[in-house]
Amino acid sequence: MTMVTMKVAFRTARRSEKPVPIATEKPTPSIARRMALAHHIEALIDAGTVNDYAEVARLFGISRARVTQICDLALLAPDIQAAVLLGKVEPRDRHLRAIVRHPLWNDQRRAFRVLFPNVLEDDTHDRD
Repeated sequence: MTMVTMKVAFRTARRSEKPVPIATEKPTPSIARRMALAHHIEALIDAGTVNDYAEVARLFGISRARVTQICDLALLAPDIQAAVLLGKVEPRDRHLRAIVRHPLWNDQRRAFRVLFPNVLEDDTHDRD
């Protein structure tokens, strides 16, 4: 058996004096990302970049029904959208789909309050 001796030099890196900050922010909820996507898709259609939901479905590789479900999120009352986007509540898709079935924003707010009490302010919204 032959022995081989090697000489290896290691460099050591100095550690920085400041501690590395650890990310404490929560990741953006997926429902908030889908809501932003809904507004993006609507903007693409309004600008004429894409023709309709069918074309969006082909481009994204998802079903037309799913595109419709996503884009329906843009029809929610503004204060419900704000509550979701600001992270006050993280509802599931099915909850928001049930709420968006109501065409009037006041009815959406009432349905939202049933599922998520104390999230929306009880201000003048129901007087419309």
